[in-house]
Amino acid sequence: MGTKVTIPTLEGESEFTIPEGTQPGTVFSLRGKGIKHINSDRKGDLFVTVNVEVPKNLNGKQKEALKKFGEACTNKNYEKKQKFFDFFKK
Repeated sequence: MGTKVTIPTLEGESEFTIPEGTQPGTVFSLRGKGIKHINSDRKGDLFVTVNVEVPKNLNGKQKEALKKFGEACTNKNYEKKQKFFDFFKK
């Protein structure tokens, strides 16, 4: 659904918007928020990796809500990464 998160940086905290549909393991780059280059005032980039926490110990109501959500989803909601040779089969 997308969200705004606060990310700790070398200069303090920075707010970052994670777009809707972001998958686990996606890496974002925050330009100019990293370590300063040697003998320069220029700063490098800070890389942020998205981790998704899967809930445990769901109650019956929560399980039912997830089940209904799963039934409402279609293949369009789960675009899988295309394998290299699948591109040539089309």
